Amino acid sequence: MLFFKRKSLYPPKMALRADANELHKSYLRHLETIKKNLPASAWKLAGLMFHDAKVLKVNQPTKCELTITLDGGYWGTGYDFFNNRRLNGRYTDLSFFGVKKAWVPATIVGDWWLYEELNLSDIARFDYQAMLANDEIRIQADDVEIRSYNSLPQR
Repeated sequence: MLFFKRKSLYPPKMALRADANELHKSYLRHLETIKKNLPASAWKLAGLMFHDAKVLKVNQPTKCELTITLDGGYWGTGYDFFNNRRLNGRYTDLSFFGVKKAWVPATIVGDWWLYEELNLSDIARFDYQAMLANDEIRIQADDVEIRSYNSLPQR
């Protein structure tokens, strides 16, 4: 991750913690510089924050497809900071298509989402990374679909 680094945000004792608001402002400036090179779906994803959501499920039906299901709890999942509003729904599926490379260990199920960022990729249309409480993920893909809903499907 270029902006939201664990060492900066959660430093060892006696070290100064980075100012998350300043990091966010720098990240927004970065997003404006890459906006024209991103697909519309990635731009939408770039504006969403999932802080404190819980990872419920990871599903990879094919090598080129990957879905992560998040639970935002009472407040819902995802805050759209471009439009200053929350997504509609407690749960959100982030479905990535045209996945070229992914580091999404199965151990993230049950982990808590902290920070995310989106960058350009040299092998796909975008590079999405997230810092979780205990791990990190990275997905380089060509497209993403974001779906929010209020109840989990019955099994």
